[in-house]
Formats: sequence, structure tokens, C-alpha cells
Amino acid sequence: METSSGIKKSTAFFLRFLRVILVLAVAVGLAYLLFSLKKEPEKKEIVKTPPSVKVLVATPVSKVMTIDAYGTVKPRKLVKIAAEVPGRIDYIHSSFIEGGMIQKGELIARIDQRSYKLERQAGDVRIRQAKTDIESLNQDIENLKNDMALSLANLNLAQKELKRIKALNENQFASKNSLDKSEQQYLQAKIGLQNLSNRLSLTGTLMDKKTAALAMAQVDFQKADLAFTKTEIKSEFDGLVLDKFAEVGEYINPGQVLGSIYQKDSLDVDVSIPLEKMKWIESFFENGKMPEAKVMVANFNSITSYAWLAKVARVKAKIDEKTRTLPMTIEIMQPEAKIKDIFDLKPGAFVKCSIIGETYENIFVLPRYLLKPGDILFTVNDNHLKMKKVTVLRKYEEEIYINSGLNPGDNIISSPLPGALEGMALTIKQNGN
Repeated sequence: METSSGIKKSTAFFLRFLRVILVLAVAVGLAYLLFSLKKEPEKKEIVKTPPSVKVLVATPVSKVMTIDAYGTVKPRKLVKIAAEVPGRIDYIHSSFIEGGMIQKGELIARIDQRSYKLERQAGDVRIRQAKTDIESLNQDIENLKNDMALSLANLNLAQKELKRIKALNENQFASKNSLDKSEQQYLQAKIGLQNLSNRLSLTGTLMDKKTAALAMAQVDFQKADLAFTKTEIKSEFDGLVLDKFAEVGEYINPGQVLGSIYQKDSLDVDVSIPLEKMKWIESFFENGKMPEAKVMVANFNSITSYAWLAKVARVKAKIDEKTRTLPMTIEIMQPEAKIKDIFDLKPGAFVKCSIIGETYENIFVLPRYLLKPGDILFTVNDNHLKMKKVTVLRKYEEEIYINSGLNPGDNIISSPLPGALEGMALTIKQNGN
């Protein structure tokens, strides 16, 4: 029994082993068949193609150097409207409000004139009174002169009569009483003439006094007239009202500000220029000229934005110690065509000022990103990379200005070129492909 079970186990093991061998044989056969049926891949020769690049052709141009600066618009002529005489306001121009337009010569405000009219009338009366006093004194002088002439004639007659009586008295034809009477008449005539002469001599001092009184009366009248004139405040130019602080009916004192106006189309911008940028405009100042400029509203994204012509009016005498910049004033020119919309410049507007400097001929203007470290440009020469050292005249915004190191017609690589090496082979893309 035991022998028969052992034989059965051996037979089962052999059968399983045989099945494994058969499966392996079939698998090997199928693998061989598949391998034998596989086509060999075609062998292609690897051809190295040079990198393709886009290029810009170097073309010399003329370029005007500009300096950009920012500032705030301010009035060139700003006048504070203030009272010069006290009183109550009885009139204010209807346009004397913020943003209102006042024409030259128009009455802005008026102070109650009644008391000032009375003062002027009183001054006129004092002048006429002083003139009347002078005329009266002149007549008195004339009368005194006539009286002196008569008194002198009377004195001469009295003197002659005294001589005659004396002669008669010596011959005893006239009494002592007649002689005394004649002497008395002569003395009275002499005293009368002396009194008239004394009065006439005093008229000079009296005339000076009357003349001084007339002059003082005229001065008082002029002061009253001036005060009367100052009750009316008029505009000296075409202007726009900046602010207003008074109303009709208010009592104001001398020096009190009623508001302020600034001259229309008369605006300036104060800007500060870094010292290193002054070289682009310094030749103008050396020749006694002032650079021109353009002014535009800053941060205004509109294709219809307007540019105002301007010029450098003056350069300040002191460099700003904090920023190390040179302050200067840009004067905005009056436009030929009056702009009557939102593009009108007004005080407080933030603007960009482009100062026009020198013009440089035969320079190359390129995008700034083309410049490599060390002021190197990648160029293509005979389908090979050539690294050119250039001299950068100026870096301005997204551009560079090159004045040496490039030649007209040079092909400047404008596309990225990783792993660039001097002399490497390149191909130029045609038509941007």
C-alpha cells in the first residue's frame, strides 16, 4: 500500500513538471517568432542645424534728447483781493465765485461809499473856502496898496501945509495955534501911512498861511478821493477766481482778504532736474537761450490728451540739498487756440514736462532689452555670432542710444539665444519665421 501511494505521487509530480516545460517551450517559440518577424528600424543620420534668430538692422538716426520731469501747475500771477479801507460790502460781482471768470477792469467788490462821498465833499468845501480866503486877502492887499498911495499923497500935502504955516508963522502971519494944528495933521498923516505899511508887511505871512491852508485842504481832498476810489476793487487782468471769503453785507477792515484770482493763461510748473541730466540741455544756457518744453497732464490715459508748448523761464539759484537736484520753472505758453474743455490746465494739475535738449546725429536707437551685461550686443556676421562692445550714450525709458561700436547695416539679434558663444553658427529667420 505504501509503495503504490508513493508511485502515484511521483507520477503526479512528473506530469506537473512536464506541463511547465511545455508552457515554457511554447513561450520561447512565440518569442522567437515575434522577434524574427520584427523589421529593423531605418538608420537616419543626425544633422546639426544652427540656431535660428531674429535680427534688427542697425540704422543711424537723428535723436533729440529730452528730459522728463513732473510737477504741479501753479499760477504765475496770483493776486489776493484785500480791502484797503473799512466799511460794509454792498456789491460783489456775480462771477466772483470759485472758478468764475472776471474780465479786466470789471468791478469785483464795492464798499459802501456814502461816508467817503461826504468826506470828499467836505474836502472840496475846504478847498473852495481856502481859495476864497486867498482871494479876499489879495483884495485886502490891493486895497492897502491903494490906501497907502492916498495916505502918501495926504502926507505930502500935510508936509507942504506945515511948511507954509511955518513960513507964515515966522513972518507973524499965522498964529501959534494954526502951526500946532498943522503939525498935528502932518503927524496923523504920517501915522496913518505907517499903519498901512505895517498892515501891508503882515500880508506876506498871512498869505503863506492861507496858501498852506489851501495846500492842506487839497491834500485832505486827495486823501478823501483816494479813499473813495479804494472803495471799488477792480480786476487788473482777465482772471479766474481761485477762492472767495466774503459776502455782501459783511463789514471788513483794511487788509482783510476777500478772495484771490489768478491771471488766465498764465501758468507755471516748478520741476527739479537731476544734475546728471543737465548735460542734455546745458548748451542752451551757455548760449544764453532757454530750452523749449512740452507739458502734458500726467497719468491721463487718453489718445486725445493735449500738449501745451512751454519753455524754461528761469533756473533757481540754489541746488536742493535733500534731492541734489536743480529746481527750475517751466513757463506754459498761451495756446493759439483756446481749449475750452476738461483739458484746460488749472492750478494743482499734476503734469509731465518734457524739456527739449540737444539733437544728436547718427546714433542708433535700440530696445533696451537687447543690451547684454558689459554693454555687449549680439550681432550676426557671416552667419556667425559676433559679440560687439558698444558705447551707450544714454539709457532712456525702454530705449538705449548708442553712439559708437555699431555700423550701419549690422544685424543685431533681437530674439533670445541661450548658450551664446562667440563665433557659433547661426541662421537668420526670414520674414519673422
